[in-house]
Amino acid sequence: MIHCGSKRIGQAGAAMADHIGKGWTKEQMGQFIKLRGENDHLFTGAKNSATVAWRTILEKMGNQEKVIPLQAKKKRGTI
Repeated sequence: MIHCGSKRIGQAGAAMADHIGKGWTKEQMGQFIKLRGENDHLFTGAKNSATVAWRTILEKMGNQEKVIPLQAKKKRGTI
């Protein structure tokens, strides 16, 4: 089990988190940034709202099977 901040994630989750964004095209990154801005209203600060918001963005991108909300959150921090 690996700790990610104050949360525990499994080995697979940690490996996936390390690779977020690798292989993303400029178009995908542009879409990611655009969708984050368009969906700002989903990030209310309420418990779990960010997870739901990131999941919504990933679904709109068609990446919900490849990327988890935690990875999207981490990716946003590197942009």
